[in-house]
Amino acid sequence: MGSLMPSGAVTAPTIEQFSRSAPDRAAFWTWFSEEIAPMGVDGLDDDTLIGQIDAQLRQVHQDLGFELWGPEDGVVHFVISADGLMPLFEEVIELVRSAPDMPGWEIVAFRPRRPVSAKIQALDTVISGDQIWYNFEPEDGRLRLALFIDGDEAGNWDMMCAATGVLLEMALGEFDAATMIARLEYCPLTPEIQSLGLKPLRDLADDVDQFFGTACH
Repeated sequence: MGSLMPSGAVTAPTIEQFSRSAPDRAAFWTWFSEEIAPMGVDGLDDDTLIGQIDAQLRQVHQDLGFELWGPEDGVVHFVISADGLMPLFEEVIELVRSAPDMPGWEIVAFRPRRPVSAKIQALDTVISGDQIWYNFEPEDGRLRLALFIDGDEAGNWDMMCAATGVLLEMALGEFDAATMIARLEYCPLTPEIQSLGLKPLRDLADDVDQFFGTACH
C-alpha cells in the first residue's frame, strides 16, 4: 500500500537535522517491514504490539505518536502523529514519505478528520461535538476561531476546554487544526450569543475548506 500526506507546507528543518534523523527513519522502517508488517491484521491481537512500535518510534523522535486504525477491507492504517506539535510536522512528513510499500498497510501522516458526534471525557467532564458552536474571521492569512461550549460553567472549565480541543482536532484533522488557526478562543455559550448565528462544530470542516479553497487533511 502507499502513504498519505497533507499538501500544505511547513517550515523545513536544516540539512543537519535531515542528515541526523534520516538513518533513524530508515532503521525504523527496516524494523517495521521485517517485524510488524508481516503480521498483518492478525498482529493487531498481539498485546505487545503497541509497546514494540512505541519503543522503536521513539528512537526516531521521542515525541512522535501513532495510532493503528482498522482493519478496513483488509488494510491497517498506521497513523503517525506529531501530537499537534508543529516543530515535529516535517519529521512526520519525512518519516511517512520514506515508508516502503507494505501489503496490507497504509501509512498516514497526521491524525485525519473524524466525525465529531462522539463523546469525549476528560476526568469527570463529558462533552460531545453537538455541544460546540463556532464562528471565525480571517487573521493574517489564517483564522481566528471562537468555540462556544454549551455546558455547565460551574464544572471544570479547563477540562471542558481540553475536551473541546480534542473535538476540534477531530473536526479538522491534526494538520489543518494546527496550521490554519491563528488564534483560538473558548467561550461559554449563552442564549444571547447563540442567537447571533453561530454554526455547529460539524460544519466547521466544510466552512474551512471553502474559505481556503482546499483541504490539507
